[in-house]
Amino acid sequence: MLEVKEIKNLVTAANATSVARALMVFPIVILLNRWDGQLVNFPTWAAFWIAMAIFSDYLDGWFARSYHEVSRFGKFLDPVADKIVLFGALFFARPLSESIPGWFIVFVIFREFFVLILGYLVSKDSKREMQANRTGKWSIFLTSITFILMIFKLYPWADYLLYISVAVASISFILYMKYYYHLYQVDVKKNRPA
Repeated sequence: MLEVKEIKNLVTAANATSVARALMVFPIVILLNRWDGQLVNFPTWAAFWIAMAIFSDYLDGWFARSYHEVSRFGKFLDPVADKIVLFGALFFARPLSESIPGWFIVFVIFREFFVLILGYLVSKDSKREMQANRTGKWSIFLTSITFILMIFKLYPWADYLLYISVAVASISFILYMKYYYHLYQVDVKKNRPA
């Protein structure tokens, strides 16, 4: 059972911001699905919630650093919140799911699956904390902007940014794999009984 001190460490401004970001997927999806596709009728509140989701990704990190709230749980929660918004919009917001090419969806699923599974396998035998790398954060940001451009059908800029997002996400994936391999060599392999 969690003690009061442990609960206080979980209930922080940074973690609350991450949870709030994850919940923003609901108004974003609902409002986008009610939109008729006409640019002049784009729901202002959908734009507000999309902007808040993007801004909150910066804000939770600022809270964590400014108020010394950096924690293992927070480093886990932050990328999970990102993925909830990303996949929620990708799969359930009709104007977006109809605009995104299938190969990009496969790419995102492949990347996130391997980062999550390999990260878990390495971290469970390591005392080091898993966290999103800076390139991964840029990848999420660029993907979010790409989604916005695709919703508004701003081509060819949406396509250009899509390929840039894939390139940054690929670099981020390589950096994750390099980091996981290092952890495996240093923390897991050396500590296994012969």
